[in-house]
Amino acid sequence: MPFILSQFIEASRWLGALVVLAVHTNNMFTNQADIMSAPHGPLAYVWWFYSAFELGHQAVLAFFVMSGYLVGGAVLAHMRKNQGFLREYFIHRVSRIYLVVGPAVALTLVLDSLGRWLFASSGVYEWPLFKGHFSPVLFLASFLNLQGIAFDYFGTNGPLWSLACEFWYYVTFPLLLLPFARNYPLALRFLGFALGAALFLALSTPPSWFKFGYILWAGGAFATLIGRPIIRSRWQALILYAAVVAVIRLVVRGHLLEAHPWLADAGDLLASGLFVNVLLAFRYGPPEGFSLLRPKFHKTLADFSFSLYSIHMPILIFARAAVGSTLGNDWATQLATPQNYAVAFSVMGVAIVAGYFFSRVTEAKTGAARRKLRAACCGAAAAPADRSLSIFRRSGFGVGMRQFWKLERSHESMNHDPR
Repeated sequence: MPFILSQFIEASRWLGALVVLAVHTNNMFTNQADIMSAPHGPLAYVWWFYSAFELGHQAVLAFFVMSGYLVGGAVLAHMRKNQGFLREYFIHRVSRIYLVVGPAVALTLVLDSLGRWLFASSGVYEWPLFKGHFSPVLFLASFLNLQGIAFDYFGTNGPLWSLACEFWYYVTFPLLLLPFARNYPLALRFLGFALGAALFLALSTPPSWFKFGYILWAGGAFATLIGRPIIRSRWQALILYAAVVAVIRLVVRGHLLEAHPWLADAGDLLASGLFVNVLLAFRYGPPEGFSLLRPKFHKTLADFSFSLYSIHMPILIFARAAVGSTLGNDWATQLATPQNYAVAFSVMGVAIVAGYFFSRVTEAKTGAARRKLRAACCGAAAAPADRSLSIFRRSGFGVGMRQFWKLERSHESMNHDPR
């Protein structure tokens, strides 16, 4: 991957996570209902524009596209080279997701339990938004990455829905394309496809964002096969993308969206397509230029953006409950004052610091987790078969799997972790 593209993706990751954090912080602590009816300072208008739901939504779409481009694109690259990849691929994906999501769900349980005990008087945890969200069933469903697809999210951590979608994109995408992986046994290829199709249909049945998000994610993956961008100039591609996102932010909302709900999906598809073009422009553009993308801090900030995204919401809700209990339930909903902004930015700072330290014990350990998982998989494959495994091996699928593991051991690990 060209260095400039890698840096652009790193910058997009941390900036996107910051936008999402700003959106949710704004919802909790700053009421700008009078932004169009009363005079404000320039920074208030900047915050109003930057912390809008529409921009946070576009940031999540960009996450999907980048994830598809990197993870799905790696799948396509291996298949085109007739390389065995499934074993290493699933080791990478499972460790990447669960090393963060598992602890994030556990942290949600701890913070929500403390908040409900310490700040019950605020009523925050009794909001209709969280009604019925503290059940053991939803806790388990979140560990299975079914939140936002087949079940509601657990506790106050609503943003984890997008990670559930991504996890199942990771699982189903290579399985659905397995018939084209000619270096695997034919029976295994079509058995894998049948499993992928069954999972896709099961996950698509409940009403959720899974199917539409898959279009964007897969679009990012197949974009890696495009030989050149439609708009080759990186600046022009970026400016056009930013302009369209700004129009969506300002126009596709309120009464217009109520009258024409299809504009939401149309805007998402247009913005995502333009973002794909930006990625391609950086991929095929010259290596020089864009000095703002070259500092190392982009990677430093991107390295804990996943953790920040995964844990920021229960932190914000905990802080909102604390404010409600100490300053009164109406304080955070009053028209924003300098004190509201000060509290909001302070809480954002706490969430960012917490995200960093959380990442040090989770995603920073991804390499070690992969080595352990790889060793466990190899050990399990080499261990003597128990009775159930003997039955499994006598089946045609068992024969195919033995051939599959033999093929997989002959290939090296992936050289690049897309996320």
